[in-house]
Amino acid sequence: MATQQQIDSFYELATRQIRAGHGDLSLAELFDLWQVQHPSARELAESVAAVKSALSDMEQGDTGRHIDEFVDDMRTRYGISSDE
Repeated sequence: MATQQQIDSFYELATRQIRAGHGDLSLAELFDLWQVQHPSARELAESVAAVKSALSDMEQGDTGRHIDEFVDDMRTRYGISSDE
């Protein structure tokens, strides 16, 4: 995407967010949101590869982890109590 197109795209996103009542978002927060919606070619390729790998794992019988196990691990890792 050319620079002018990126600027126009960011402006449109920021304008939509403000009109939707999100005028309290900072410029940095708006830019982060824009970046999530417009990944680079490298980021997009990495995401596609990760999804393909996960699908391949599922086809081979890997069902992943139960959500409760995942949540417990995240709480332990980041020191979050269970009542938060």
